[in-house]
Amino acid sequence: MSASTSTTTPQRLWLCMNDSPRLRTLSRVLAEGMDVTVYLGPQSVPDGPVAVMLVDDANAALVETARDHAATAQKIVLVTSGSRRAGAADLYLPGDIDAGPLATVIEGLLAYREFEISPAAALEPVMTLHNATFSVRTMAEASRLANFLAATLPRACEMAVGLYVLLANAIEFGNLGFSAAEKAQGLATGNWRRKLAQRLAEPGFASRCASIEFQRGERLVTILVQDDGDGISVEADMSGDPERSSYRSRIVKVLKSLGFAELTWLSAGVTAAASVVLEPTARLVTGRAAPRP
Repeated sequence: MSASTSTTTPQRLWLCMNDSPRLRTLSRVLAEGMDVTVYLGPQSVPDGPVAVMLVDDANAALVETARDHAATAQKIVLVTSGSRRAGAADLYLPGDIDAGPLATVIEGLLAYREFEISPAAALEPVMTLHNATFSVRTMAEASRLANFLAATLPRACEMAVGLYVLLANAIEFGNLGFSAAEKAQGLATGNWRRKLAQRLAEPGFASRCASIEFQRGERLVTILVQDDGDGISVEADMSGDPERSSYRSRIVKVLKSLGFAELTWLSAGVTAAASVVLEPTARLVTGRAAPRP
């Protein structure tokens, strides 16, 4: 099955996984308003260069097929219940990842790939970023900032996707007040992006931003993301809402699979603190300039 939303040549995205409700939901989300052609299932081998392949353990042998038909800056994402295998993929995700976080990961990855092959990525290195603050309101702004910050870090692809997941979380569930259940329903019915756009334009939400504080030390990078949402009251937090707890644990699992050392929530849930450990050989990595907003 393929689905295209553009008259130009879109990116080919191969969802090379066994059939499941998660896979069908993901294919609808990615085909909705994005410049991609989605190939669904291991039998739907793309008829041209593959930009991104999402593959599970059962179909990992088909990675070589995708690499034989690689587009520029091809990305392989392995959804696995096992451990990392050197050189098998660009990103590794937990096998039980839900459709919501998985869709956010793919959105962030597609945006990073576009940045990687853009003229902006070819600029001369300009700095090593140590301490800075930023503010974003929309998903597009979150994508640009994630790519910029990741370019100053080792494992830029993993970092860009992880940062985008972190910023998307602040916008969707913090600033805009959606719940994980509401996002899952929106994804399942194919109207999630419309709901996002509508709420972003509402007077009570239009001015809300996520503030980002980036701090780089000798051995550790810390990123604090604070949203303008209502947070969680002490009473609600003590009640142990299972939906909120489960969602947070899944996000932690995803970010750790992308190379983040830690993720915790502070200040009644309006601030997320993430950290990245710098290896000795990576502590002086110099970044590239970001594309202008």
